[in-house]
Amino acid sequence: MIRWTLVLLFAVQLHAEMINFPEFIELQAGDYYELICQSDEGVKGRIVKDEDLDENELLTESYRYAKGKTGTFLIGEKIANANKKEHEGMYTCIVFHGSRDGKLIIPSYSTAQCLVIVADSLNPTSTSREPVNPPTPTATESFEPPASTATESFEPPTPTAIDSVEPSTPSPQDPLEPSTPTPTEAEGPDEVTMGASHVCSVFPGGVIESFDGIGNTYDLACTHVLAAHMVTGDDDFVPYPWFIYGTFDEHEGNVALMSMTFFVGRSAFEFQRGWLVSLEGGKKFPVKEGQNPVQIPNTPCYVMFQDKHLQLRCGYFEAYYDGIMSGHVRLISMRSSEQFEKRNGNIGLCWDAQSGWRKNWQVGRTYGECTVSLADKTCKTEEPSCVQYSRDAPFSAQGLGAWALCEAGPTQSCSEINCGDKTASAVQECALQQASRIMCSLKHSTPLSGTDDKCPADECVWKKDVLSRGCPQDSPPFRCA
Repeated sequence: MIRWTLVLLFAVQLHAEMINFPEFIELQAGDYYELICQSDEGVKGRIVKDEDLDENELLTESYRYAKGKTGTFLIGEKIANANKKEHEGMYTCIVFHGSRDGKLIIPSYSTAQCLVIVADSLNPTSTSREPVNPPTPTATESFEPPASTATESFEPPTPTAIDSVEPSTPSPQDPLEPSTPTPTEAEGPDEVTMGASHVCSVFPGGVIESFDGIGNTYDLACTHVLAAHMVTGDDDFVPYPWFIYGTFDEHEGNVALMSMTFFVGRSAFEFQRGWLVSLEGGKKFPVKEGQNPVQIPNTPCYVMFQDKHLQLRCGYFEAYYDGIMSGHVRLISMRSSEQFEKRNGNIGLCWDAQSGWRKNWQVGRTYGECTVSLADKTCKTEEPSCVQYSRDAPFSAQGLGAWALCEAGPTQSCSEINCGDKTASAVQECALQQASRIMCSLKHSTPLSGTDDKCPADECVWKKDVLSRGCPQDSPPFRCA
């Protein structure tokens, strides 16, 4: 079941209907266009161009309007005789919210962004002279002060209705082949060869190797943000926000990843234990081994089942789930020779645990069986045999730093599931060895296929076991007798 709870640092919220503002407009030189921003719950607002917003100033300003009666709010920005120098750029609509029905609400504001492109009239990028008005924006951002007494959860974007869950065949431009980054015209082959991709991996025992290559043991229970890109329009322009949640439980005697939930724009779907793909409303989405990638309805995402993993590509990130306790996130970009730099809008344990009043980026329920601690959970004794789970990074990774190596997360995970009197189960050993191999392959763009001597020699034995641990499916994603 997809969990519709989304709570972030400073109560950052996404409300699909708080602001109506286009995401992208393309104009021809000389066009006239009025950029409209509308909200059904606004008191005051404005549209700014190419400005870096100061959250503290906006929060302070939001207090001025908290007592104002909220209602339909409309503001426009006229673009006359469009030209690239004056009008092209990122426009941000800011709307401040007030009280509803005379009741005071927590001071808050929402933002949405629109990228305006002005094509040269002598070299238009489209064949139409009419401005392009895209659909309603996928999401907006709303901020509330951390000291508020507001509820700790709220409803995320209302997903677009799904008329059918029949998979579509991806176009040649949208394959799900695990991406092997290629050089651009601006980068020479040497720069590409001597590099690696940025990968975050979740291992058995509550261990997450972040994008910087550091293995961290967290107290994990219920749902946590793994990775998210909240802000659109930064240096790496992403036209929609995306979030990846991980839900954890106790499995085989230790913390394990039971599902990965994806929020992409206004749509959501989930990979569940047993290799089940679930859409909004609990609809099962069929995926078959050996078939071409299929598109998740109403998203730019393609999914396939291969190499004993559900594999996802969403344009700006890839995700892999082993169906039982481990998963991976890879940022799609050029192979790099530098550690990934966390940017504005990047949150989640794949970057760090700096989550303010949120413990370990936990979202939703935080009490009872979901209670977590910030105390150091790292096993105090090292298991010498755990070195077997590390892998040698290729020559291209030498000298790049820990983030390009293949050892921190797997060895720490081994220590956790063998800590003290604990002894890793056969299932944990197989999952860990497999996760170690997959992580290294993703970092260095090598084939994901391979053998793991701690796993059953007959793949069907492993596949049937994993399938039995999840929700029933009409037909499994793999082919076994």
